[in-house]
Amino acid sequence: MKSYDGCWTCRLRKKRCDETRPLCRNCSTLQITCHFSDEKPSWMDSGFGQKEKAEEVKREVRIAAARRRGSLPMDVLEPIATEADKDAGPTLDSSLSWRTSTHMRPSTEPTSSIAHHDSWNRLDRLSIINSFDGKPEDSELDRRFIMFYFDHFFPFLFPFYKPLLLEGGRSWIMELVVGNQAMWHTTLCLSTYFVSVALDGAISGHNVCKTLAWEKLLKQMGVTFMILQRNLQEVASNNTQDLIVKTSRIMGSIIQLQRFEISVGNFENCQKHLGAAITLFKQIFRATENAIDRSGLPTFYGVLSHMGPPLWAITSQQSGAWNSDQAAFRFYTALLIVDDIIASTCMDEPPRLLEYHARLLTNGGNPDEKPPLNLEDFIGCENWVILQIGEISALDAWKKSMKKAGKLDMMELVARTAAIKQALLSNLARLDAAANMPRSNCLGLFNLYNDQFPAMPMPGGCTAFVTRVWACAALLYLSVMVSGWQPGSVGIRENVVRTLALLEQMPAPELLRTMVWPFCMAGCLAQPEEECRFRAMADALVPHRLFGAARKALELMENVWKCRGRDELTIDTDFAAYVCSLGYMSLLV
Repeated sequence: MKSYDGCWTCRLRKKRCDETRPLCRNCSTLQITCHFSDEKPSWMDSGFGQKEKAEEVKREVRIAAARRRGSLPMDVLEPIATEADKDAGPTLDSSLSWRTSTHMRPSTEPTSSIAHHDSWNRLDRLSIINSFDGKPEDSELDRRFIMFYFDHFFPFLFPFYKPLLLEGGRSWIMELVVGNQAMWHTTLCLSTYFVSVALDGAISGHNVCKTLAWEKLLKQMGVTFMILQRNLQEVASNNTQDLIVKTSRIMGSIIQLQRFEISVGNFENCQKHLGAAITLFKQIFRATENAIDRSGLPTFYGVLSHMGPPLWAITSQQSGAWNSDQAAFRFYTALLIVDDIIASTCMDEPPRLLEYHARLLTNGGNPDEKPPLNLEDFIGCENWVILQIGEISALDAWKKSMKKAGKLDMMELVARTAAIKQALLSNLARLDAAANMPRSNCLGLFNLYNDQFPAMPMPGGCTAFVTRVWACAALLYLSVMVSGWQPGSVGIRENVVRTLALLEQMPAPELLRTMVWPFCMAGCLAQPEEECRFRAMADALVPHRLFGAARKALELMENVWKCRGRDELTIDTDFAAYVCSLGYMSLLV
């Protein structure tokens, strides 16, 4: 029977309403707003207002459907960015947009440059400025989402990052977030997403909270891109300290945004974000030309000195406690270098930051000095492994270019390959020897700082374990680069078996999210009887929505296994080209 007292939402959609108050069954099922009122709404005008409201309801239906599926619709989340011209400096294309509902009113306040004191007052003030509709409760809600990120999600995303208290700890995260609007909104995006995932596992009575989290997520993403666009347009070519700090903050925001996209399973834009961050990184180094080393190139510490003095200095060390901008730049630089190297393994080109590797990841031949960045402090893997993966990628690109030009020198290829292999084997032997030595449990006060993982059953802890996994995978990558796709060869079989055995010794399944590239490399070369063991490791990561990269890695491995079953893989199969052909260029970043 025709409904004469149905909700206005059903009337707008021309659907039969069961007239249940205050939420009819149709709207409840679709998780959309149910408009009930005795008087006819102003937008039911049989004209433009009604048409506009109908489009808004359609968008709400799509978003709710995506929310129930655990993914975001691409017509809602579709950023468009272009890498800046290297000479002109970084910009975003004028078409940059994050398509959201038309009623969104983003913040237009300028980027904050408040000093490092009174953080909580700034937190409250920035929340009020960034409120979309001016409601006081939005400020408290934003603060809660931010604290969720500080307390739970940052340690989850970066479990190995435990800076010593003498170096300033992790307080820079809060300082950077509350002092920079772009970082504020990207952090809210991350936190909102994780909260929505957590609520998905709760009882159905939390649907209102889920809806609120997802609506907040969409709004924050729109504001994030608008602020990044404006901030990039403000970056000029002068070399002032303020400009270097602003550029480094934009770089950090982009890298964090990239992490968010990986979390939601959107890998289409990772290369664009990576390219923009690399351009900004190079511009920062070009802006510090007066701080050069013996090679005539800017030093990392010279760049950091342009970001202000440290919070305090320790005379026995080269530096003391980093200020928030210095600590943030070190953190995001480490992530950027690793992302660039791993991305290069999926493309026919060397790492774009290859020229910076020696300056940032080595001690320059001085055994008494530490490298400016120890990657094990950030990702749990020692520098030498990541360096050698970068060298293999660069050698692979050189080999292909020389072969294409008919100039490949096999003697040089063999010599360079031998040097890389020796570096990997010698360091791996050192770690293996350490694994058989008695473990020391001497822990000082300043080492007990946010340890997210249980103690490892072998000496060296998590970083030694993770480094060994990465080293075995690097040997696999080297073998494929030199000898082609030969999963049955003795060398490849030994390292697949060893990598798989190590991965199955993980103290917690979640540790796999820090070793996706080794997991994928070994899985692609696995034998049929080993496939179920790789699937089991990926399936153990729950909820799946928090482990997008690992799930995509398994999807890639499944495609490789299918092709192997159809005898489509030969000795001449190019791993990088094959990954690109499947559309997984950004998978392992």
